[in-house]
Amino acid sequence: MSWSAEQLRILRAMGHEPMLLAPVAGAPVAAPTVSVAGALAAAIARAAGGRDVSALALDLDKLRREPALKRALWPRLRALRRDH
Repeated sequence: MSWSAEQLRILRAMGHEPMLLAPVAGAPVAAPTVSVAGALAAAIARAAGGRDVSALALDLDKLRREPALKRALWPRLRALRRDH
């Protein structure tokens, strides 16, 4: 079973990159097609309340690897939401 075109459209509209469904037993399993940077960017956009975050100049790869940067980002996102 695989995702229908409508399911894919809805999942992507919600900011999710769908994973491949496992094939029938005995068939090889393909690697998931999840984009970590894309998921992180979507999460940041949601946390910013849809505000433009381009001014924050985020390095998503570094942000993904370093928890301290994520913690430091939250006050900036809250300020961005407050200011608009």
